Amino acid sequence: MNERVDLPADWWTAEDCARFLGITRSTWAAYVARQQAPQPERKFGRSPVWRPATVKAWAETRPRRPTA
Repeated sequence: MNERVDLPADWWTAEDCARFLGITRSTWAAYVARQQAPQPERKFGRSPVWRPATVKAWAETRPRRPTA
């Protein structure tokens, strides 16, 4: 059974982080696994979560590929 824990608004799940960045959840998970993104700051149950401010600050300094 897939149970979603109700999180306080000041925490984002991996899905929330991915949605904010415009990427897939699996891409976000890969960034985290390779330590290219912030590590989770806390867990609610088994769900890793991040503070929105942490993800937003990281996104501002995130290296990106140049577009053609």
